[in-house]
Amino acid sequence: MLVHVTTSTETSENTADTIPDRTSPARSGARVTAVFVATVGGALAAVLALQWGGAVDLEPVPGLSAPDPTVTWASGLLGYVYDLLMLAAVGCTVAAAFFLPGRRTDRARLAAQSWRWLRVGALASALWAAVALARLPVEFADTFARPLSQVTAPGTWSYLLQSDQGQSLALAALLAAAASLVAGRTFKVSGAVLAAVLALAAALPPIFTGHSAANGNHQIAVDGLIVHVVAASFWVGGLFALFIARTDPAVAARRYSGAAGLAYPAIAASGLIVFVANVDLTDLWQSGYGLIALAKLAVLAAGGVIGRTHRHRTLPRVEAGDRRAFTRLAAVELVLMAVAFGLAASLSVTPPPASELPDPNTAVLGFTTPGPVGFESLVLDWYPAVLPCTAAILGVGLYTAGARRLRRRGDAWPRHRTALWTTGWAVVVLATSTGLGKYGLVLFSAHMVQHMALNMLAPIFLVLAAPVTLALRAVRPDRAGGPREWILAVVHSRFAAFVCRPLIALLIYLTSLYIMYFTGLFAWALGSHFGHLVMTAHFLLAGSLFFWIVIGPDPKPRPLSYPAKVLLYFVSIIFHAIFGLTLMMGTGVIAESWYTDLALPWVGDLLADQRAGGGIAWAFGEIPSLIIIGVLIAQWARSEEREGRRLDRMAERAAAGGRPEDDPHEVYNAYLAGLNREER
Repeated sequence: MLVHVTTSTETSENTADTIPDRTSPARSGARVTAVFVATVGGALAAVLALQWGGAVDLEPVPGLSAPDPTVTWASGLLGYVYDLLMLAAVGCTVAAAFFLPGRRTDRARLAAQSWRWLRVGALASALWAAVALARLPVEFADTFARPLSQVTAPGTWSYLLQSDQGQSLALAALLAAAASLVAGRTFKVSGAVLAAVLALAAALPPIFTGHSAANGNHQIAVDGLIVHVVAASFWVGGLFALFIARTDPAVAARRYSGAAGLAYPAIAASGLIVFVANVDLTDLWQSGYGLIALAKLAVLAAGGVIGRTHRHRTLPRVEAGDRRAFTRLAAVELVLMAVAFGLAASLSVTPPPASELPDPNTAVLGFTTPGPVGFESLVLDWYPAVLPCTAAILGVGLYTAGARRLRRRGDAWPRHRTALWTTGWAVVVLATSTGLGKYGLVLFSAHMVQHMALNMLAPIFLVLAAPVTLALRAVRPDRAGGPREWILAVVHSRFAAFVCRPLIALLIYLTSLYIMYFTGLFAWALGSHFGHLVMTAHFLLAGSLFFWIVIGPDPKPRPLSYPAKVLLYFVSIIFHAIFGLTLMMGTGVIAESWYTDLALPWVGDLLADQRAGGGIAWAFGEIPSLIIIGVLIAQWARSEEREGRRLDRMAERAAAGGRPEDDPHEVYNAYLAGLNREER
């Protein structure tokens, strides 16, 4: 782990294409040796964990085919190779996109070291895709307890098409291949960003089909694993990219340190969440699965200690041009991380201790079936949604840090905006992590409250907090290109200009209502955790985009007049009312099979509950409407006051300079006089 190190703003001499290549054959050979030792060490850890953890000591089940230990060995070791290639692909593509600025003469084109990273990332992504495909027959054999000799092409093809595990591996292979294609052909920073996004996306599909997705707490476990994998990819993959760099990457090390400083606590916290969600605390030291998990945590803790040493001892030497200390310490850290991923690969094929589920619905919902709605169960019975809570903690933390930086600098930042930002994220957490989050999966009416809170209430507070303005003021400009320049690039991008068209934003905001609930998407989102995450994110983002255009004080690619904003908002109210009335008058139950399969004894008439949800959708807009109208009136009045003061200043300058023709008041009076003469 590396954390933030203060350095001066980069100059063009810091870019990789101007730093001389000081890599001697001996140093290059030492790094190759270190990577080889780390790879072998991780493989050895995986072998020992598979043996001692009991994954290959398979007991035959009466009436079923005897599992083949060879398949388990192959699954675990292929999983280890898969993870290493994933780390290399993500780390190198992210490093190419963000660790170094572009060329001195053209910031849009990759620097020399970034180009080298991207080519390594392209190779790693291609191999990653190949290993993902190679895992298909092995996972097929493991799922159906067959020896590898009995695996056939038609069986593997059927496994790919019909099983969640096969589809997730195929999707990961497709995304990794796309990342390889983009990374291998681009010479621009924008291409590197696209390759990094594709590589990160390729890391996610298998998470939704592993052990964590099949236990009684799968919502918490899967969300925690997403945070764990993404953070580890940044930390370990970024360290690998720095380690193999052919130049002295002082700038890259500083930029990596900030990301790694956030990644390590995320890895530690999410790892604990995943383990606790998968097994009971007593099983951590009483089962093979738990012992491997504890060993992995211990290795990650050791890596954190080494990362702290990086910050205090080796990064100053890197800044001074001495890389040897960094190379030695990074080699040890890479060995430890390879061991950690070897242990993680063995965990993926080691079954966790069996536990009896409280009721049949637990395996589907990810929590015990809730009882009838009451104050205690709705407000006090929390079930944390890890991803929304993580986003809230990160968002509030970064916003608060930016506001404090402005105040330390002597600049003012309204405290009420910090309160608005915190309130917006509090609404998100309450809507997803209290009992409302549970009831949103079993009651349509509760889901509609959750939907309206995420789509109409939280976005209002978030956009009024002006986070983009705060970021642009708090983050220092960087001539070599940094976070402030990235934000400006996004705001001024063609994509932002397109989605910020008033009618496009309104279309995104409104059509999601009708498409989600009047097609099969809502039933899919209820039965799929991935679909549920996508639905939640879409509600929040679509609402934030629309209200950013209507009331957001942040700069926009396409400013809108206040009369147009009022008209746009009233159109949205009309369509919301139509949506609510449609639900209230509906005669068919949306996602009926989902609610019928749950068979909650205390839920009476599903259609009546759906109509209650329609009433909520129709009436919920009253509170946001009052807020929006009040904000628009206040903003419009302030705009008129600013325009009046501007005209008064122009009049004063015209009078002082003896140029009445520059006075806008005199010009307007002359215009009216001319109209009067024409009428006569």
